[in-house]
Amino acid sequence: MFVSPSEIAFDLPLALILFAIIVSVVFITRKMKNVWINRKLIHLSSAPAVLVYMFVFKEPYLFFFFALAFSLVLLIPHLRSRELEWFQVKDNLGEVFYTISFAILSIALWETNRSLAGTAMLFMSVGDSITGMIRSRFVKERRKHWSGSLGMLLTCSAIGAATLGTQGVILSAVATVAEFQPWIDDNLMVPFLTTFAKFLF
Repeated sequence: MFVSPSEIAFDLPLALILFAIIVSVVFITRKMKNVWINRKLIHLSSAPAVLVYMFVFKEPYLFFFFALAFSLVLLIPHLRSRELEWFQVKDNLGEVFYTISFAILSIALWETNRSLAGTAMLFMSVGDSITGMIRSRFVKERRKHWSGSLGMLLTCSAIGAATLGTQGVILSAVATVAEFQPWIDDNLMVPFLTTFAKFLF
């Protein structure tokens, strides 16, 4: 895909602003104690970037670059066993999988189905965040709970209906199941299973 300098020039200031929003939230959460809530707040901070990717950006490469850069920056503390303790957990690469999945979807679906890519990412950045926050009100330990799944389903249904109509609502159910299953990290399962399911329709 050819990208003109003018498209990069248009997107770059927006990308830098969105980058600053995410980094600001990362540092704000440093003063908060709940690691899992911090992770969800950081997830939420990426939602504006997803919306701009869907509706404003002229090309996918800046989004891809920043997502990949975040992946590397987040992976390094794990490799050094020096996790950023206010939002990273030892032996849990969820936040790395999160940014990698965004990078892959953003570049793979830009020309064919940008709305699907954005919807799958919003299911994670917003839907999964709401899930975690609701769940934390009902259970102290980190485990799945029906309240979080209900929150996920309702939130993702609203997102899916707004972006993809009836198909989006169906995909919200897929995303909820993907989030609830315990075997594969939901940061991978939610976006990729949602995307795969869309191609089965």
